[in-house]
Amino acid sequence: MALISMLVFNFAYPQSKTVYVKDTIFGVEISDPYRWLENVEDPEVKDWIAKQNDLALTTLKSLPGYRKLHREIKRDSRRKNVSLPSVRRGRYFYYKYDGKSDHSVLYMTEKKWNYRRNKKILDPNRFSKDGLVSLDFAYLSLDGKYAAFGKSYGGSENSTLYILDIDHRRLLSDTIPDTKWTSVAWLPDNSGFYYARNTGGKRFLPRIYFHKIGTPYVSDQYVFGEGLPETWMPSINISKDGRFLVLSVEKGWTQNDLYIRKTEDKGDWVKIAENLDGTFSLRVYQDNFYILTNYKAPNYRLLRVSVSDPNIDRAQEIIPEKGWILEDFDFAGGKLVFAVTESTFSRIFVADLEGNVEYEIPLPVKGTAYFSVEDHESPIIYIGFQSFLYPPSIFSYDVNTRKMKKIWQEKVHFKPEKFTQEFVLYPSKDGTNIPMYILRKIDTKLDGTNPTILTGYGGFGAGMKPYFMGENAFFRRNFVYAVACLRGGNEFGEEWHRQGMRDKKQNVFDDFISAAEYLINRGYTNPEKLAISGGSNGGLLVGAVMAQRPDLFKAVYCGVPLLDMIRFHRFGVAHIWIPEYGNPDDPEDFKYLFAYSPYHRIDTATDKIMPSVFFHTAEFDGRVHPMHAMKMAAKMQNMFKSKGPVLLYVEPKAGHGAGMPRKKRIENSTLRTIYLLWQLGVRI
Repeated sequence: MALISMLVFNFAYPQSKTVYVKDTIFGVEISDPYRWLENVEDPEVKDWIAKQNDLALTTLKSLPGYRKLHREIKRDSRRKNVSLPSVRRGRYFYYKYDGKSDHSVLYMTEKKWNYRRNKKILDPNRFSKDGLVSLDFAYLSLDGKYAAFGKSYGGSENSTLYILDIDHRRLLSDTIPDTKWTSVAWLPDNSGFYYARNTGGKRFLPRIYFHKIGTPYVSDQYVFGEGLPETWMPSINISKDGRFLVLSVEKGWTQNDLYIRKTEDKGDWVKIAENLDGTFSLRVYQDNFYILTNYKAPNYRLLRVSVSDPNIDRAQEIIPEKGWILEDFDFAGGKLVFAVTESTFSRIFVADLEGNVEYEIPLPVKGTAYFSVEDHESPIIYIGFQSFLYPPSIFSYDVNTRKMKKIWQEKVHFKPEKFTQEFVLYPSKDGTNIPMYILRKIDTKLDGTNPTILTGYGGFGAGMKPYFMGENAFFRRNFVYAVACLRGGNEFGEEWHRQGMRDKKQNVFDDFISAAEYLINRGYTNPEKLAISGGSNGGLLVGAVMAQRPDLFKAVYCGVPLLDMIRFHRFGVAHIWIPEYGNPDDPEDFKYLFAYSPYHRIDTATDKIMPSVFFHTAEFDGRVHPMHAMKMAAKMQNMFKSKGPVLLYVEPKAGHGAGMPRKKRIENSTLRTIYLLWQLGVRI
């Protein structure tokens, strides 16, 4: 084994000129010496990026053991995967990854789901030789005879929509550009579909149109969306029985309006929920609309209204709010099936149509479960399950006979009995108890010397749940791996989310800092052996806590991060995050955004020694502009002392992470892993 020494490299960073731009915003003077880096098309900026990339790649790839680690991670990447099926009138569609290709493939079986005997429907591995063209989405017609699917290049997610005639294996001539993050609602007769088209270029302004098969998209009929605020996002789908179109207008991550219309109608939309403080999603079953909502119920409840009188004020409460979080529901064999999260773990119940629970479906261990149904009359459902130490698996379950059968399980070479999964509650700064998973080998000594990685997310109502972590390069090297379930997620409902957004965002950072202190105080690790890792909103998280408490951490992996919270809304699609973060152009929002904005907050710590940082962003990232990582890297390289190198890699021909070919996934994982091993002084 090769021991990586911190003393091997002498870093001479690429020169980053300073051009001091000063803004006075609501009476506050702000200096921005690296704003020139925001223009990524400028030849000077391109040259600067090339030099930073060369430094990062040369440094990390020349570390002892890089090739060995690359082979190890390449071997781990061969794990196969199968998705739950989506059923369309006796046709079962699902994705399968073979462990060696660039992308998962969409397959179909008929009459009965058999993931071994199938027909290949869409194979994105044939889209391009280099694997850089990906399959972004596939919306199937109600009878499973057509697929509207999207393709984009380099992870940009700037999709173009195509139409596949599944029975005849041919593409139709129809193409529709600007279908980034679209939704599609096929008409029952397959004569056309409703969809969302982006009308704002990089600003992302989706509007609803109707496309008739065989006609040019420029003649598509406008349906809905003009005049909406730019942070609102309309989407559309159709009920499983084809009777109703369902229109949702997302107003951020805490509220949406919901409308329905009979498929054959061309008149006004019928209001289900409008200007109410909550989220609403709907399924149609028999002659009722069933509505999952957190309106007046932060932990969610299930309502029922008649399709002939869809007035939510007169809705019947089928499943009331309880201590768990009601997450999903559907119907199978005349039963109501619903999934909940309790203390971050999944449970699935079967009830009658009045919501009276008949029994709970047994799951292998405490973990994460989700389900799909064959159709509303069939008693068969499919359950996907995994936990930190339990490999991804799929079960079929008959809600009438209560028989469960394991259909598939990922093959792994892993001995879970050698590891332990702890679930702890620790106090945050304000006394709130925060959940955290801690994974380690059973024989790990809590003597404060263990290399440890702490990660989290804390935003957009996206909770952290158990996911399989076996066959992990860190586990093989006796790491402690901790996952903090911070406020801002949905681990304990909508109120938990709201306690970590907008003016309460500092709670998220306090929660994460307290997690680090817990790990140190309880003897898992020490500041010289503790690294933190996060991406996207999680990149903001690790950037913020690094700026506030640099003494706690030795190293930081900061992926595709937001870091300049005063200018984030000016780039790409980021304006749609204003409801979650706040608006820097509003004087009240500006105060708290400026107070924690990592790019600015770090200026108050010029007398501190910063952790080592690896900033990893991407050339075609349409969600988080690469300027965030670039400006922060330049500032830290020029203005701060650090415990190790400050590296920046702006990955070419890549986006926010979606659609990445296997070669890139392997390299990215190797770069991140060897960086963290190196900085924590761990042998390869």
